[in-house]
Amino acid sequence: MKCAKRLTSAQQRLVEENLAIVERVLRFDIRADSCVVGLGYEDLYQEGCVWLCNAALTFNPVRGCFASYARRVVQNGLVGYCRSLMEKQSRMTPLVEMESAALAALEVKHSVSCNTECETFLLLAAAESQYSGVTRKGVHALALQVSGMPLTAVAVRMSAPPNHVSAWISRAAHKLRNDESFLTSLHEN
Repeated sequence: MKCAKRLTSAQQRLVEENLAIVERVLRFDIRADSCVVGLGYEDLYQEGCVWLCNAALTFNPVRGCFASYARRVVQNGLVGYCRSLMEKQSRMTPLVEMESAALAALEVKHSVSCNTECETFLLLAAAESQYSGVTRKGVHALALQVSGMPLTAVAVRMSAPPNHVSAWISRAAHKLRNDESFLTSLHEN
């Protein structure tokens, strides 16, 4: 959460005096998971501090105690943050699946002995320099897909509609399927 307002000195004091609230929320209400990007303790603590600052910005002393209010704001903010991260992660396609999809466009059988995503990306990048026009764009789009980028993101990055990018990929796949040196390199590594 980004905030454009600056804290007053009184609000800064409130935050500094109540940093323990973030630690308590993390200890009792939120489970850190260092295996998930963004859900490690340090990430959650930092996000909790942002929410603590937000609590200081929106606190009305007439309505009660800052500590109670801040705990609820931090807790709700972190729960929302965790849900958002988990939702994003559930929508992401793993790189291996993305690589398989990109290679499927080439109609190449992908086996355990085949290239890693990085090697496949490098092979496609090298092949890109051999082509021009639509085919070159298609090879570039394939390389981006192998690196884990969904077609819609590739289209945005290449400033083109997704159906154009799909057509470029189709053209590139046709050329690469007939490129013996590319296919040999793909299976050697």
